[in-house]
Amino acid sequence: MRITKLRCGAEDSFTPMGAYFQRLAGKLAEANTEAAARQDALDDEDRRLEARYRRASAARAYTPIMEAAL
Repeated sequence: MRITKLRCGAEDSFTPMGAYFQRLAGKLAEANTEAAARQDALDDEDRRLEARYRRASAARAYTPIMEAAL
């Protein structure tokens, strides 16, 4: 048996398989694009936070009082 149409949406309507999978692939591509954009934004935020942490850590590392005590 060969299936050429799928039942989607309303109970009495059929959708050609090619159109169904094309629509599914389009939605998947959109979701991947949105996920990539979200990941890029999170990566940028991580880089900014790491840079801020490094600057703050470097500022705390040098203390003239410690050198005077040695």
